[in-house]
Amino acid sequence: MIKAKYGLEDDYFKNLHATLKGPLDEAKKEKVILDYKILFGEAAFPQDYNVMILLEFANMAAFDNLRDKFDPIFIKAAGSVDQQTQIQVKRLDVREVLGEKIMREISLK
Repeated sequence: MIKAKYGLEDDYFKNLHATLKGPLDEAKKEKVILDYKILFGEAAFPQDYNVMILLEFANMAAFDNLRDKFDPIFIKAAGSVDQQTQIQVKRLDVREVLGEKIMREISLK
């Protein structure tokens, strides 16, 4: 859950396109994730998020050793851990991470 800074939303989305889309497409291709979505909407109150990056996994077992699966994808796409850290620091100018949450989809029967 992310709060893109007011007036800098387009900059944030351009950054995501340049640095996140490729790795997530590759993670989907390698079946690390089933799908991903970027959701954007108005914040309900000043401390609310306006961007959500949704990653869909097959099941809870997909979280086992998840970093071991994602790290090679991101290193290939974005370079070393130091280079990835620099990208994350640059994003601080345009967004604030408010948190993350694991949720399950349910089907009402």
